[in-house]
Amino acid sequence: MRVVFLGTGSSTPTEDRWLPSVLVNVRGEYLLFDCGEGAQYRVLKAGLRVNKLVAILISHMHGDHLYGLPGLLESLEVWGRREPLHVIGPPGIAEYVEAALARKKLAYPIRVEEAVPGSVLERAHYRVLAVRVEHGIEAYAYALIEEDYPGKFDSAKAEALGVPPGPLRRRLLLGERVVLPDGRVVEPQEVVGPPRRGLKLVYSGDTRPCQSLVDVSSGADLLIHEATFSSEHEAEAQLSFHSTAAEAAEVASKSSVKLLVLTHFSGRYKSVDALLAEARERFRRSYAAEDMLAIELKRWEGDWLVALFTRQR
Repeated sequence: MRVVFLGTGSSTPTEDRWLPSVLVNVRGEYLLFDCGEGAQYRVLKAGLRVNKLVAILISHMHGDHLYGLPGLLESLEVWGRREPLHVIGPPGIAEYVEAALARKKLAYPIRVEEAVPGSVLERAHYRVLAVRVEHGIEAYAYALIEEDYPGKFDSAKAEALGVPPGPLRRRLLLGERVVLPDGRVVEPQEVVGPPRRGLKLVYSGDTRPCQSLVDVSSGADLLIHEATFSSEHEAEAQLSFHSTAAEAAEVASKSSVKLLVLTHFSGRYKSVDALLAEARERFRRSYAAEDMLAIELKRWEGDWLVALFTRQR
């Protein structure tokens, strides 16, 4: 799974941070979480394959999270998109897309769906869940959950059992028993290790700390959580239904996630070092996102998580 932060600011863009948007590549397909202004340009820098974008998921109907959507939808057509696209968001998303495209019929179909708590997208190897969060208007967090991967195939054991390379080994890897030419039966568990757990990513959108987000984030490999304010401005965070960095870290701690990445920083902070420091006081594995930060997530030897941080140029 590869995650690229296209924009990590809030409300209005700054010199260093564009508006919220996160592009995720999961098993060769792409999902876009929120679509702030600037996403239209940065998706290509992030490596998007135009016809592999499956869905755009909008957390709530505030402009900094969706004003990049009309331009991106039209640009996808110019770039050659012809495959259907899902656009998922709170009530009002269908009306917004219809108005944005009132003077333009695209060359590819768009399926606009209003989010409700529960599963909002089902694909062959992963699914996306939506949960209500607390932001003063109807708002959602999204959990991307991969199916488990097959266990590791032991070629040496297969060789010892007389299973030849080719279709029989593929069937064993898929969990099927096979019958060898001499009539012997080989069971998958004789040559294939236990399943490897798929990855889980949670994107908070804008929210106050809330139990629904703690619950859906339980055991996640990566929690992307807004941290608009430092604890010094906690009262302002409460009034505007946002979170401080410390509160985001508390959610991560309660959820037992493996990795927390903070984003959606107020433009008042030229540096977010203080926000990161307060988060790490409560949750050591906290990191601060920056625009075009890319994270490669991999499972390693059982349940270990490997995360490689790089910056797109």
